[in-house]
Amino acid sequence: MTDDGPEAVPKVLSDLFGWYSLNLLALGMRTGLLDALLEGPASSPEVASRAEVDPRNTLEWLRGLVAAGHASHQDGEFAMSPETAFLLSPQFPVDVRSVLAMSAEAPLVFDDVVAAIRSGEGVPPDVYARVGAAAAGINTPTYVGCLVAEWVEGAAGMGERLTAGGEVAELGGGNGDAAKVLAEAYPASRVTSYDLAATARDDLPDNLGLAVADARDLPRAGPFDLVYCLDSFHHLGDPATVLGQIREVLADDGVLMIAETDMSGDLDQDAANPFSVIPYGAGLMYCLQENLHSGGGAHSAGDGLGWIRDALRDAGFQAIEVTGSESGYAIITAGPGPPSSSRAEVAQHA
Repeated sequence: MTDDGPEAVPKVLSDLFGWYSLNLLALGMRTGLLDALLEGPASSPEVASRAEVDPRNTLEWLRGLVAAGHASHQDGEFAMSPETAFLLSPQFPVDVRSVLAMSAEAPLVFDDVVAAIRSGEGVPPDVYARVGAAAAGINTPTYVGCLVAEWVEGAAGMGERLTAGGEVAELGGGNGDAAKVLAEAYPASRVTSYDLAATARDDLPDNLGLAVADARDLPRAGPFDLVYCLDSFHHLGDPATVLGQIREVLADDGVLMIAETDMSGDLDQDAANPFSVIPYGAGLMYCLQENLHSGGGAHSAGDGLGWIRDALRDAGFQAIEVTGSESGYAIITAGPGPPSSSRAEVAQHA
């Protein structure tokens, strides 16, 4: 079989090859064989010695990696392909190691998702705990490269405001990586990252705090100069309540910033982009199920961005702007509109 023409590999078989390939890489990551091979070309016994694993299993892993196209073999020496080595490096805008870790944990929720597809009742967030923890770092390289320099600094005056010292809230912060990037960039500002689950880590700057909270019932903190939600708004459910809570804690001249996958909502247009299978697949297996469980409007990245703009307008937000990013995200910013009496009370008691 060849890669093109009448003898091209059928799509299902190509996907099957990819399944084996990803699992080989995931096993290499978990056993240390992946890092051992990345150290440089070596024989099978040398790779086994570097990783301190069984030599026979090392040989079988290396054979599989060569068959998958991730490594080469010549005269008994194995080497990682330059392309795969780059994809696994910090220079790539997605943490592929987190992708591998997530793929290894995903079978744990398969039965729950099957049941949810049948019932329409969604899946509770705690069911995804291990999968979510494994996947938490996938977008960290993107946040390192874009969150401050492109997204925050792209909001008029926000960079100067946070440099001078401001209050920032993150919703659906996960492991806190994005909040850490922002807090380190603006040490004079104070950042609070809210998520349904607590994250314990000891490498956070003094101006960053991680807190447990539901976006539908935020603590009466603030007022915040910036409230942001990265790749999570479609998970939250009940956008009207969530946006109402954000307006309560946002300063009168504050900014809400939402980053969502830049899908058009037109299936035929989106499907022409080979990367669309990721947000569409994740929508069914993860995002939509959390949204449904929370009683939300059953939104996912596949619905595009229009529903977010509508929800913002319905909640009284103004100056709504959508900006495309080379990262593959659309950045939506908005102001809170006229202050409510409850927000004025928050400001008085802050």
